[in-house]
Amino acid sequence: REPAWTPDGSAVVFSSDRGGDGQYKIWSFTLATRQYTQITKGNGAESNPIVSPDGTKIAYADTNQIYTMPIAGGTPTRVAAGNAPAFSPNGSLVYQSSIRSINAGGRDVVTDEDLFPFPVRWLSNGNFIYTADGKIRIRDASGGSLTQVSFDALLKLRRPVVTQPKSRHFDDTSQRTAIGISAPALSPDGKSIAFVALNDVWVMTIGQAPVRLTNDTDRDGNVQWTSDGSAVYFSTEKGNAGALAVDQINVTTKARTRLASIASKSMVSPKLSPTGDRIAYTTLSGQLEIWTIATRTPQVVIAQVGSQVSTPYWTPDGTKIMLVDNDRINNRFREGYNKLRVIDVAAKTARFFPVAEAPRQISERDEGAAALSPDGKTVAFIMDSVLNVMPVNVDGSPAGPAQAITTEVADLPSWAGDSKTLLYKSAARLRMIQSDGSNARDVPLTVNWTQAIPTGVTIVRAGQLFDGVTSTLRSDVDIVITRNRITAIRPHDPNAAASATRYVDASGMTVIPGLWDPHIHPLTLYQGGQYGQVAALLLSYGITSTQSVAGGLHQSTEIREALEAGNLIGPRLFTSPGLWEGNRCFYSFARTLRTPAVADLEIAKAKAMDVDYLKSYVRAPIPIMSRIAQGALDMGIPSGTHMISPGAATGIWGTTHLSATQRMGYGWAKSANGLITYQDAADVHGKADFHNTDTLFSSLALVGQDAAFIGDDRFRLLVPPNFVAGLLGTPVPTQATLDGVLRDAQQSAKVQAAGGLLALGTDTPLVTPGISLHTGLRAGAMAYSNFQALQNVTINAARMAFVDKDLGSVEVGKLADLTIVRGNPLADVKNAANVEIVLKNGNIYTLAQILAPFRTPAALAARKAALFAYARRCSRNPGECDDTAHAD
Repeated sequence: REPAWTPDGSAVVFSSDRGGDGQYKIWSFTLATRQYTQITKGNGAESNPIVSPDGTKIAYADTNQIYTMPIAGGTPTRVAAGNAPAFSPNGSLVYQSSIRSINAGGRDVVTDEDLFPFPVRWLSNGNFIYTADGKIRIRDASGGSLTQVSFDALLKLRRPVVTQPKSRHFDDTSQRTAIGISAPALSPDGKSIAFVALNDVWVMTIGQAPVRLTNDTDRDGNVQWTSDGSAVYFSTEKGNAGALAVDQINVTTKARTRLASIASKSMVSPKLSPTGDRIAYTTLSGQLEIWTIATRTPQVVIAQVGSQVSTPYWTPDGTKIMLVDNDRINNRFREGYNKLRVIDVAAKTARFFPVAEAPRQISERDEGAAALSPDGKTVAFIMDSVLNVMPVNVDGSPAGPAQAITTEVADLPSWAGDSKTLLYKSAARLRMIQSDGSNARDVPLTVNWTQAIPTGVTIVRAGQLFDGVTSTLRSDVDIVITRNRITAIRPHDPNAAASATRYVDASGMTVIPGLWDPHIHPLTLYQGGQYGQVAALLLSYGITSTQSVAGGLHQSTEIREALEAGNLIGPRLFTSPGLWEGNRCFYSFARTLRTPAVADLEIAKAKAMDVDYLKSYVRAPIPIMSRIAQGALDMGIPSGTHMISPGAATGIWGTTHLSATQRMGYGWAKSANGLITYQDAADVHGKADFHNTDTLFSSLALVGQDAAFIGDDRFRLLVPPNFVAGLLGTPVPTQATLDGVLRDAQQSAKVQAAGGLLALGTDTPLVTPGISLHTGLRAGAMAYSNFQALQNVTINAARMAFVDKDLGSVEVGKLADLTIVRGNPLADVKNAANVEIVLKNGNIYTLAQILAPFRTPAALAARKAALFAYARRCSRNPGECDDTAHAD
């Protein structure tokens, strides 16, 4: 990355991880000899090298510090904090001392400008040229004599035009067949299947009707069979204060018992040892642990490398565990290869094993991960999006090459006890195949559901109404809802209650459109679960719609169907496949799309699974991005990426961050003042939700401004323990903190001032669900009007999802998604958090009803135990103080 010429043009210097030692170093390449030379040594994440005018030394950046050293090698000298170094003609250093200042000669000569992250360039007259605030600027060597270079650049873009948005089935009242069949597991005798659908655990003898084993709104998932096939066990939130415990159900007697639970810690993807005395599982952060059933104690075996590891599998003798982890390549970027990792439980050692020559690898660590056969001799996994098998030795190392046994797309492999028969999902179909590739066949499975839509007429009397499209309030009106659609908005009728099937008296409150979070990653159970309590928390803060911009596809679909059927209480979920990557990847739900043919398989699968969004992540090559863009257009759904360029050129519809990681040598995309101007202002590039890491965490400081957050029952009952301590300790923000929040908010204001469509998202579960949307809303209101800020969490988000004809505002003909609050959010956006009643799809949820399951004596006791356990564990082991599932 970041090549730069030597002054005589005989060589280039650049940064690279080509040394294979996990470090990013500075290298040179000499053209005449074709020779590579490593210049810097040791540990470091070095970047952006530049050669001095006399060719004797280099300058470079390493973790926001500037260094110089002889080009022939030697000891580096730290110069100062900063980035983007450049040498002046006289050999002195010029660099960015911050993202808003340039330092030359030891002093800042440019201040308070929104700098692009590139080094300055020198002109023949001794002046330097740089880019800031969307402009090309020139200054003299002392930083004076500012001039701007006027220019126009005509860009040829593949303009995304969606003529027919996808139907979201909002009014479908027919019986539908579930396609969100999650975590299917084949029984030891190969005759039955256990799976999760509609938020519950089911079993089915092949050829017969499925039998439901659980039936409640608690989140269940990751079901497995006991070795004798008499029972299934699974992760569940039931009775454990939102964290995942492990329960077992006998399939004959339906008796349910608790195998394991840890207060405040989720036990994800459990796997019983061959002798049934231990459970291997992963935590919310992806850490592998082992639970000893007899002593009811957990044990950390060995630290994971990647963000989350896959479901663990025991070797037949119970001495080792095989899973898929990410073998990180370097210390600068979050990237690596998905490999088998075999862990010796007693020795607490581990070895990585690739399944093919890089860049071929296991597709992901989520729904495309590996499953070890019961006899320990074969491992099945997804590579290039199809099902592969590979023989392995006793130590887990490959005993031969991997062989693809399907040409169709595949996910979620599971073995029968004969170690020859495999079950897997191919898009929406359930399939079986022999490990030699023979006898591939469908497994019919039908679970029916209907959308939860109320009958009759609901009338909501609004003391005040903010409809989301006009900046004034209407007073004392009736909102008439027939089934799930608004059919009239009229002055209040004193006889309204008598004529309604259901009547909501909000005469002392304000009705606003249901709020949106247009950037989430649903906590699918492979990524740590806990979505049930999180969904309730989101709904309690008035959020009625969420847009996933990447998550486990099959579980996301299952969650969407459960929410629509009313078997899970929370906002709507518009789904997305995982993060679609290039050769290297990082997150467990990032899937490598190595070739256009693989991309075509994944796009066809996404269409069959009826997704609502496609995400091209940070390393997908341009041909892959172009296919993703076209796939989204063909489906009539939005698409997004981290990169405005080349995203816009390929036809990707929008960006999912104002500032984010990307594969280029730079990662800032926040400036919009003159950066992009189109003839049609509405085409300013798509989705740029007001989110970056700095913005989110600085805006959360606003909690300290409002003690009501901490005193709220939603905080007391629902906020996960790992966030409670941090929010309780949030200080009243200083003026410097508020200034930082304002600067971040002003970046989003620039996008909208240039005509861009922008909405406010949170990237949950990175930060506290629900609260983070409201603190971000308040941050946005620091830079633009309350009206605009509210539109950024309502109608603008609906526009980005292509559903603004149905959602995002309170208008006749639209779906009845309403948030009813105390106070006037147009006067003070803080009032948007004062939620009393929520309507989603015409269904009424009072705050008391949402919180009721968490107020029972048993729930309160479990909550108290969870908070105490987390505080104790965190104080004893600070490494467990951040047990969160991070997203992008």
